[in-house]
Amino acid sequence: MRPTSPPLGPAVLLSYLKKNLPDMDVKVFDLNMFYYDRILNDLSKGNFKIRLYDWDENTTARKIGQAVDFLKYGIKEKFDLKSYHHFTTIFLSFENIFNAFMSEMAKRRLMELFVPDRVRIFFEDLVDQVLDYGPQMLGLSVLFNSQSVFALLLAALIKEKREIKVVFGGARLGVMYCPERLFKEPWVFSTKDRTKQLEFGQYVDFLIPGEGEDALLNLCMVQDEKELARVPNLIYMRDQEVRTNPPHIIYDLDRIPEPDFSDFPLDRYIGPEVVLPFLSSRGCPWGRCTFCTHHHSYLLYRELDINECLKQIRGLKGHYGVSFLNFYDEMIPPDRFMELAQALINEGIEISYAAYAKPVKEFDAGLLKLIHRSGGRVIMWGVESASQRVLNRMRKGTKTKEAEKVLQDATHAGIMNLIFIMFGFPTETEAEFFETLNFLDKNKDYIHALSKGKFVLSEGSPVRRNPDKFAITRIREAAGSRVYNRVLDYHVSKGLGPQEVSALYEKNIEHLESIGFSPRFGAYREHFLVYAASRDTGSETGTRCI
Repeated sequence: MRPTSPPLGPAVLLSYLKKNLPDMDVKVFDLNMFYYDRILNDLSKGNFKIRLYDWDENTTARKIGQAVDFLKYGIKEKFDLKSYHHFTTIFLSFENIFNAFMSEMAKRRLMELFVPDRVRIFFEDLVDQVLDYGPQMLGLSVLFNSQSVFALLLAALIKEKREIKVVFGGARLGVMYCPERLFKEPWVFSTKDRTKQLEFGQYVDFLIPGEGEDALLNLCMVQDEKELARVPNLIYMRDQEVRTNPPHIIYDLDRIPEPDFSDFPLDRYIGPEVVLPFLSSRGCPWGRCTFCTHHHSYLLYRELDINECLKQIRGLKGHYGVSFLNFYDEMIPPDRFMELAQALINEGIEISYAAYAKPVKEFDAGLLKLIHRSGGRVIMWGVESASQRVLNRMRKGTKTKEAEKVLQDATHAGIMNLIFIMFGFPTETEAEFFETLNFLDKNKDYIHALSKGKFVLSEGSPVRRNPDKFAITRIREAAGSRVYNRVLDYHVSKGLGPQEVSALYEKNIEHLESIGFSPRFGAYREHFLVYAASRDTGSETGTRCI
């Protein structure tokens, strides 16, 4: 996870447990931020040495330190895009190289192979600070595939040091198809000359995929193993069998209090302002996109009452002194957005925020101006493709011409647009690939940031369940596929195949990177929100850069 803002899930779970179990001692540790703090400190002291580009170790450490200082302090007063691009490129390179190295080290440690002492101590210090707190049960929130190996290592180290019940949850499990397979199939790790299988159940006692509030609450109150059967949404081993309890949905979101960020080191996140995540709804009000698996997470669309939204937003502003929010709703539909924006204006709540939405005609000029008046500064639109035929196959429920008009009207309203583009959806032709590129060029003045990628065939998606409908002729596990990250290869009978898509994508990557103010805004979206807000005060300088 990028070290630019705290995660939402643990903050919500913390507040829910505090409300319902006031006598229980509950604490959150942001090990992701500790991980970054520790390595940046070690680099500055010369305890860790890495190289970027053609620099030596000392120069690399100095350059990374300069990048962090700039991102935290150098853009507070003046957001210079050229400098921003320079320093974020350095920081992104550091993240990619160091995280890949540490992932390999985590794998080697799990395989009981040699790792340098400084790496061993690094990992042990991560868990020791948690164990020093003296927990009886410990939960690890896994947001991304890349965190899975780290999470398993932390669980293994915890079990080595103390007999504590370990729970895995988080967004990664929420979208995983058949998460119970983590208990059923061995985790296989390989090096050039060795392969080792690990049993997940050795290190992890429980899984909570999807919504975790009531599951974790009930799990904390379990006194006897027989009571585990009554814990909703729980996966666990019993009598050498995997047990999967029925899911549970919190229909009334007003039961869930304001997220609690009191345990998070808000002054340590790498950005000029603290940007807090917030959910005003759960689930997707559309829920029909054929490539998507997010329906596994929430099962049903529900909304937080508008008055409760306002109460919680006021609380976040008052408790933490923040004025930037990132709405993590899957998407906010136009009628809901109008109600929310008008309420923020009526209550005089001054915030700058980003949100996800679908570019449909109901987002007209009037609504977009209202959103801007309410503090909306960035909207992240699911455009995906400029080919209407491909959009229809995706079941996006959008029209290219309408999306184009929405982007234009949003820009004129003072809102910045980040758009999501997906190349290579099954049956897409080369002509349709370039149709999307032409759309980006034509509308470059209205596209301020781009998040781009290639289609990935995901287990549990409608495309995977009905491959014949999408001209997919053969599916197999890719080389390097893992139980915690199942990667699928496929062949198509018409349109571009995965290799052809990759070749076209790489051929045009430089051009794609030129779309928007900075290609780094797609990765560091909290920075993009701060930049968009700075435009209102005229504090930014520079032009679009690559």
